[in-house]
Amino acid sequence: MDTPFRGSFGSLRRLARAALLLMFAGVTGCSITTATARSDDERELLRNRQRWVAAGIHDYEFEFRRICFCLPEATETVRITVRNDAVASAVRTRDGQPASANVGSWPTVDSLFADVQRSIDQNAERLDVEYDVTYGYPRSIVVDMLATMADDEYFLSAANLRRLP
Repeated sequence: MDTPFRGSFGSLRRLARAALLLMFAGVTGCSITTATARSDDERELLRNRQRWVAAGIHDYEFEFRRICFCLPEATETVRITVRNDAVASAVRTRDGQPASANVGSWPTVDSLFADVQRSIDQNAERLDVEYDVTYGYPRSIVVDMLATMADDEYFLSAANLRRLP
């Protein structure tokens, strides 16, 4: 029997992907990935990385969120504490318990900058970055390496950065 729901899993997946991408577009806008846009992305990255370095912040904490087609524990919001430019701890914001170490290493601001650089170097088809106006760190990063590939896109968010004594 042929129903309107035939193949609905694939349709739901496409719908979820489209909704996720539209949500990101509303937050950060779209970028064109021409050679000029790449040069602009690199200039903006350099300018904001210099702002971060000039701030001289080596001890800080911030809230981090990753949205991707990943394990659930990889996508929950965590508070990351960084001491001397290295992650000292990561705890889930929902309950204050240690975040899973199984999802890979949690980022520092420097590794967020490295992620943006890697996306530029690898010619991501979509790269949207919003930088903090005060310290220059990447507040949000949206990456889609190949527009024709499903489930390779991701979103990173860094918020409420606070310098620690």
